[in-house]
Amino acid sequence: GRVRHRRFEPVGNEFAYSVFYFFLDLAEIPSLFRLPGLFSFNRRGLFAFHRADYLGDPARPLDAEVRDRVEKETGQRPAGPIRLLTQIRTFGHCFNPVSFYYCRSEGGALVRSRV
Repeated sequence: GRVRHRRFEPVGNEFAYSVFYFFLDLAEIPSLFRLPGLFSFNRRGLFAFHRADYLGDPARPLDAEVRDRVEKETGQRPAGPIRLLTQIRTFGHCFNPVSFYYCRSEGGALVRSRV
């Protein structure tokens, strides 16, 4: 994709740059990032997924943190797969202004929230 920003005040400024995102199943992340030096999990790599860069306590599994947060905010606990749309570390740098978690029920329906 491409991100573009433009403002007029207090000083005019404009920029645009290309971006790319990963769409990941949280249950598959440790197995997806097993190419040391290229795709790494909690280690250096060209592309690296570090648990500490995401929601909650890094000592806990990310899917448990997401399920707990959704349940706290909505009263519904997603029982199905959770997918994450995010930017991961690239060349050791983490610039990830927003991540989206897509939570599904056990039957596969998307869990909806107004949060």
